[in-house]
Amino acid sequence: MLDRQVLFDKFLEFLQTTPASLDYLADAPEAPQSFDPYQFVGEWIALRQEMKQQGKLLQTAQQQLQQELEAARSQNQQLQQHLEGLSKSFNADQERLFKDLLNIVDALDRASDHWQEQASNSSKSTVRSLREKAAQSLTFLSQKLSPSQSNDAELIEMINSDRQGIELIRRSFLDLLKQHQIVPILALGQAFDPAYMYALGQQPSEALPNTVIREVVRGYRWHDASGTQVGVLREAQVIVSTGKPE
Repeated sequence: MLDRQVLFDKFLEFLQTTPASLDYLADAPEAPQSFDPYQFVGEWIALRQEMKQQGKLLQTAQQQLQQELEAARSQNQQLQQHLEGLSKSFNADQERLFKDLLNIVDALDRASDHWQEQASNSSKSTVRSLREKAAQSLTFLSQKLSPSQSNDAELIEMINSDRQGIELIRRSFLDLLKQHQIVPILALGQAFDPAYMYALGQQPSEALPNTVIREVVRGYRWHDASGTQVGVLREAQVIVSTGKPE
């Protein structure tokens, strides 16, 4: 059993012994700086002034950005208006071009009908009469069309060749119009529609009243690439029936 007196003496000796200082506690701590309220207030005022200056700079930058955005928006509107003007001008020019093409197609239609009629009525007397008229009007072909050097078969062949050439050109123009979604208006035999047709006159006929009985000038509709109708490129000029004659 341990002696209590010995333990007490050791404990007392431990208390009286000065412990060795640790490495991180060996250096004496620095003396704390004293608090200066005047310096604190000065720094706070300087910080507030700096924040105000930065706020003014930020506000100026925002105003400049707003002005630049408004200028860009104005330029965008002007550009949009310019593009709309160009688009309208282009559409107007394109419409005029297509209408001119329709006039050419009309002329080719008349020429094709004329040559078709001449080919269907190419009897000997008709051929001779046509040959004589052609010989009188076309001096540079007078020798080729003279009775001594030409015959009816050659003239009929020439008529058919000219008719085929005109028909080929006519189909080329029609294909060009079709590529641009321009299609004819079906008028003959249909009820008169003032949105697409223009009545040149009325005639009694066996057809029902207000029915198109004759198409004087063919009309055309204009569609876009999706097939939606854009408008009427040209109205169909027609003759309308008034009903059976009394």
